[in-house]
Amino acid sequence: MSIPSRASLVLTFTLLFGLVPLGCGFKRPPANAFPGTSYYSDRVATLKISPVDAYRLAYQQAKEEGQLHFVSRTPTVLAKRWYVFSVPLGSGANLQGYHVNGDNGQVKFMNEKKVVPQTR
Repeated sequence: MSIPSRASLVLTFTLLFGLVPLGCGFKRPPANAFPGTSYYSDRVATLKISPVDAYRLAYQQAKEEGQLHFVSRTPTVLAKRWYVFSVPLGSGANLQGYHVNGDNGQVKFMNEKKVVPQTR
């Protein structure tokens, strides 16, 4: 067994690590996207329901249930593929409110008293 040459070590290292992304510089998109961020606009572009239509659906459901105080005019956050309409907070998003599925328009009220911090 011989000692590998420097050239073969460099070639091996390049093939193993140079061609395989190690996550350096790769940022995974956050699960929660806030309006005004590129993550938000990119994710909205993949949904069938627009933010305006989602608001209409949430407003209609909230009006029927007498819960209009939970519905903001714009989504406070996009949690995965759900628009969240809730009482806005300055430092994040309150998940207690109406959630509208951006793919099929399903509306549900979530009494989740969790706050998602806003990251930029």
